[in-house]
Amino acid sequence: MARTFNGTSQRLRRDSAVVLQPPVTLAAWVHPVRDSAYEDVLGLCNLSQNHSGYFLQLRGPDGMRAAAVTARQGAFAIARSNASYALHQWQHVAGVFSAVDRRRAYVNGQPGSEDTAAKTPAGLNRTTVGAWESSAGVTAYFSGGVAEVVVWDVALTDAEILALAQGDSPLLVRPESLRGYWPLGGDFGENDADWSGQGNDLTAEGGPGWMTHPAIHYPEPPSPPPADGPPLPRFPLAAGRAWSAGGVVGRVARHTVGAGVHVAGSRAGLARNL
Repeated sequence: MARTFNGTSQRLRRDSAVVLQPPVTLAAWVHPVRDSAYEDVLGLCNLSQNHSGYFLQLRGPDGMRAAAVTARQGAFAIARSNASYALHQWQHVAGVFSAVDRRRAYVNGQPGSEDTAAKTPAGLNRTTVGAWESSAGVTAYFSGGVAEVVVWDVALTDAEILALAQGDSPLLVRPESLRGYWPLGGDFGENDADWSGQGNDLTAEGGPGWMTHPAIHYPEPPSPPPADGPPLPRFPLAAGRAWSAGGVVGRVARHTVGAGVHVAGSRAGLARNL
């Protein structure tokens, strides 16, 4: 299952920003249901200022484009995707903030033009999914489904964003740089827990619901244990609540680089739609 939001009062939040400054990559799978609003999918913001932070947005009135937005005290620098998103289906969106003056948005792995206006937000203290928060309150609520929400403290490459859009789990792309990974369903069950190992669990507000999760290539399960041994967990706990490629029977315990994509072990997981 995946989280679903009503577009008026539901979101997930954490009372801290999991990353404070670039480089940062924001990404998620979305299932939007309207084209008439500016909707925030994922943001790192300062709740005491007038719109300051980094956020990944869907901009219906702008031709249904995804956007990577940097804001400082109500002044915005916006990088829009070249491709449009679609309604009533799952698709992947991402925003890569390479520096305070470099940002790019993606839809289904296709990069948009880079925006180079300089903006430097400060005092970030909130992570929010499905809405935006500032001194004006909570706004830009998202309507539809959201899954596989991720924050990295690096700027992912075009090839890495494409791998995610093709269904690879974030656990297979720069796992050592994850600062927040919220599957919001899938093989991880119906919860808002952080599986990056950083302990950044989210809190639900307004009672968001659940819907069918997109198909994702998760890491391969470990080999079966001996007949007299205990069962191995689907995602072993390591460094808190996190999957680890090391020390697991049947896994390749090293990072490799293939086709320009930083992956952990084998990328040949099984796609599941849950």
